[in-house]
Amino acid sequence: MKQEIFRQELKNLNPDVPEVFHQRVEVFLQEKVDQAVNMKDSTKRVLYTGGRFSSRALIFALIGVLALCTVAYAATKWDIFDSLSGILGTQPPTADSVMQGNLHRETVNDVEITIKEAGYDGKTLFLQYSYRLPDVAEPIGIPGRHGERMLRDEDLALLDEYNVGWWVDAFWVNGQPMDMAHNSGSNECGSEVPGEIIRTDYWRLDNIDVALTGEVEIALPIGDRQSAEYRNAIFDQEHGQYLLPDKGVVAFTFDAGDILSCMTKMHPNIATVTPDVTASVSEVVCSPLMTYITLTMEPNPDALAAYKAAHGDGFFDEEGNLLWSYTGMDVYGAWLSDLELVDGDGQRIFEQAPGMSYTSTWAEFTYPYMDAENLPEQLWLAPVNGDEADMTYAVRVK
Repeated sequence: MKQEIFRQELKNLNPDVPEVFHQRVEVFLQEKVDQAVNMKDSTKRVLYTGGRFSSRALIFALIGVLALCTVAYAATKWDIFDSLSGILGTQPPTADSVMQGNLHRETVNDVEITIKEAGYDGKTLFLQYSYRLPDVAEPIGIPGRHGERMLRDEDLALLDEYNVGWWVDAFWVNGQPMDMAHNSGSNECGSEVPGEIIRTDYWRLDNIDVALTGEVEIALPIGDRQSAEYRNAIFDQEHGQYLLPDKGVVAFTFDAGDILSCMTKMHPNIATVTPDVTASVSEVVCSPLMTYITLTMEPNPDALAAYKAAHGDGFFDEEGNLLWSYTGMDVYGAWLSDLELVDGDGQRIFEQAPGMSYTSTWAEFTYPYMDAENLPEQLWLAPVNGDEADMTYAVRVK
């Protein structure tokens, strides 16, 4: 049987699969066909309670399995990508490999709390959960331009009436307290479901040196709100952390799997020297959900000295007290903020601006998912003004 027939079988079973997935299925299928054709009689046996497969039956069985995977692939839609579209962009083809849904549901003070979705890409933990308020017959929030429902203070105050929601700045993984990591955040919105408030969080666990593997239990302080006295009672003064509470939390199990082995890392370390700074990309991480680019910088001391000579040593208050000294960021901050990811021709890879955090010697750019196996031949961080990328002072990413 020829490969073209397999292609047609797959197309008939599910024609609307992404091209990159379709190509990989074809490669995988051809490999299995070759194996089936070349097997010796002594190695053809397949354990199956219904009898013995022929090579032809085995091939069609394989097509059926692949079809089932394709249907699941095409059918799964994760709402986290709508809630965090400014960070995650559109849902990538690899989302199903790390996302899990409907993890837990319980009722607290008559409020139904549901852990709707969770995902972890080796750096960031994404969570989406909802509160369903009783006796609320209408959707909560004001409809926005893109279908979202924006919450007002009076909408959020509804949770207070039931004494439910976040009551301490902490959460716990396997009983261990997690610090509030920088570059984390959340948003809240309503939905078309009457009485529902949805919150979506993202936690940069790598920024507190935490990595998840296998099954973990996550506890969130989103249940019955506790008093200030109770918060003080569970606060560990020695370590500056909150111990796992015995009440007021909603806990669930999440399987992080072996996600750390699914991350592709590159370390180009190719220096670009400008009059103000020497910069290089020290690491690129392509995860199943996002792309992380770390830029290291070494300020030019002469450029900083010249800046201080022209502007003073730093920022002073009205009494003449120095509040902070100028650093290299004051010298090359404008260049850094203009950097965008472009290909070798200076064309933007993404229309949306990157997420960025920085100091004078380090910066991180976060972008939506990129397929590490199909990256452009060249990638750069280049200052972009309008539609023009200035490649003179661009920094090589790949």
